[in-house]
Amino acid sequence: MKASTQETRLPFRRGSVEYCLGTEADHEAVYQTLLHVFHGPDRESYLGTLSDPAYRPDERLLVKVDGRIVSHVHLTEREIRYGGVTIPMNGIMWIGTLPEFRGLGFAQNLMRLADERSRATGAVVQALTTRMPRFYKPLGWGVCGRRTFGQTLSRNLPQATDGVVEGKGGGWHVRPWRQVELGDLMALYDMQFRTTTGTAARSEEYWRWLIGRRYAHVIWVACQGEAVRGYAFVKDHRILEMATDPAQPQALKALLGRVRAEALERAYPEVTINGPVDHPALEACRAAGGRIFDQDAVDGSVSMYHVPDVGRFLKAILPELSRRVQEAGSTAPLELGLTVDDHRWLIHADGKNSRVEPDKLSRRHLTLRSATFVRLAMGHVGVEEAAGEDGFVASTATALDAARILFPIQPIWRSPLDSATA
Repeated sequence: MKASTQETRLPFRRGSVEYCLGTEADHEAVYQTLLHVFHGPDRESYLGTLSDPAYRPDERLLVKVDGRIVSHVHLTEREIRYGGVTIPMNGIMWIGTLPEFRGLGFAQNLMRLADERSRATGAVVQALTTRMPRFYKPLGWGVCGRRTFGQTLSRNLPQATDGVVEGKGGGWHVRPWRQVELGDLMALYDMQFRTTTGTAARSEEYWRWLIGRRYAHVIWVACQGEAVRGYAFVKDHRILEMATDPAQPQALKALLGRVRAEALERAYPEVTINGPVDHPALEACRAAGGRIFDQDAVDGSVSMYHVPDVGRFLKAILPELSRRVQEAGSTAPLELGLTVDDHRWLIHADGKNSRVEPDKLSRRHLTLRSATFVRLAMGHVGVEEAAGEDGFVASTATALDAARILFPIQPIWRSPLDSATA
């Protein structure tokens, strides 16, 4: 956050300061504050957020000076996947303070209140996107989740006349989706991203609201006969999200063929494909001679995560940790102690007898800071990279071996459709 001079940092007059939860009566004042701080969003987009099926006015944390809103944070309630389990998350959005009130600690205090709010509502992880990671790192946030996408020349995508290819079981065709096919989109999304960490678990209500926001100019569906085998959300030359039935690889080719035809028709020389690093569409992009980008920052923005309550987080992901131990072929229970910012927990992964015990350690334990813990636990970094970060200490080599099993590197991805709302 840019430092201000004493003359510009302090308001001419400071009155009573109140930290409070938002109410419906604050909506217009919140909007005007966001306009002054961010010069956006437009009114239609702002009103759209109010129709989010999970929205409540008290998800906004406010600072008021003499009744005027001067600082604001919005917490969205979502559920995301962590391997094979689903965990509750708070998305942190629109964190800002009016220029004349900056430097007084309002935003930092709101972030601490957001931690308390997450504990009270049961969220076990928080996520945000920012251009100022240095502001959040002292609060325990870690850069986590790479921005992954592919870019290729439009003409190099798989060819299919208007997206039509032949296959067993009937002819293929690509067309805009129909409202009655929402269930097909939901099933394909879950099929494609069911184990991708960071992806949102979407209810039917949330799906309808998301589509209503019109982030895409068209939603293509690839059909074999009347059966929907894949979909693609497309905005201009960008595929925002794509999901296909793994048993029907022709669906991917059909969709890419239709995107190719449209891009050439609209004079877009290049197509961008968003997806996790292991998405089949990115492999098709590679095969087309395209470039794959897998990096922390894009246009100066990074994704960051934070765990407000380590014990609750560990309990939420314990079934997935137990599964990883079983997949590693371990027949004996695996124990690993963690000290995170002076708090201790013992993970005991043993199938149905798995548990997390507070205030306990074992001979095998790690000591690390909050920011390093979230990067390791979410799978953004491996043990070797985490060991090079400040404050990391391993009691034994076997502690490192246990951490490699429990916390392997894995793709962390949020769809652009969800990133805009989370």
